[in-house]
Amino acid sequence: MLGVRCVECEAELPVGSGRGRPRRYCSRRCQARAYRRRREHGPTSTPRRLRDLPAPTGGDPRQRLVALAIELADAGGLDAVSMRVLAQRAGLPAHAVYRHVRNRADLLAAMAEQITATSAPGSAPLPRDPRQRLERLAGDEWAMYRHHPWLLAVLATDRPPTGPAVLAMVDRVVAAFTSAGYDPAEAFRAYLALSGYVQGMALLIRSDPVDATYHAWWSATRRRLERTGRTRERQWLAAAGQSRPDTDLDTWFQFGLRGLLDGLLHGPAR
Repeated sequence: MLGVRCVECEAELPVGSGRGRPRRYCSRRCQARAYRRRREHGPTSTPRRLRDLPAPTGGDPRQRLVALAIELADAGGLDAVSMRVLAQRAGLPAHAVYRHVRNRADLLAAMAEQITATSAPGSAPLPRDPRQRLERLAGDEWAMYRHHPWLLAVLATDRPPTGPAVLAMVDRVVAAFTSAGYDPAEAFRAYLALSGYVQGMALLIRSDPVDATYHAWWSATRRRLERTGRTRERQWLAAAGQSRPDTDLDTWFQFGLRGLLDGLLHGPAR
């Protein structure tokens, strides 16, 4: 007999009593996600299905769960990561997950820590020149958000995780600004300016590049702007209509990065 599954995340649902309406969602989180999807994309939209992920085996249990949570987030965003779904995909009872992960906040922090640790420069030496080093480090952070768009919501907050790998990422940028002549306090402010730019641009990264609803929205918006004459006297808007984030975003990022570093390295602000 086939088990009943959540219509949003496909996690297996517990067997009901047989009375009343059948259960459709595994949690309030999935129910709320389904509501937001129908509100934003219409009642006929379908959920973004998570591919079947094998239960992790071998190694440290906490690290296995964190790795599986990262796969869930990469496939369906942070909304797809819940302790219930993680336990179901890992083939564990829910209470067993809490032996290794205190709560969802602890899980998200561990996910960010693992991503930043594996995205570190590694054995390849960083350039000695401060500008080249900062270009490399900014590009590394940008690549993290490109590969894991959900990571932005974990790191870009007033209460970010402070694990060793996350702090080491900040250390490298602060050290580069210090070598350019900034004192430690100013170097940290310069880090905030640089990382703030990277994270701000990362807001334009779409978690699902093949989402047809975006292309339909942009086509309809561009036609409406042209029809109402709003592009006629705005050359920048007409030019923007010829570019697309999914193909031009890296070019936009590099353009802004060059200008920002020109200003930050022209001379430390006193």
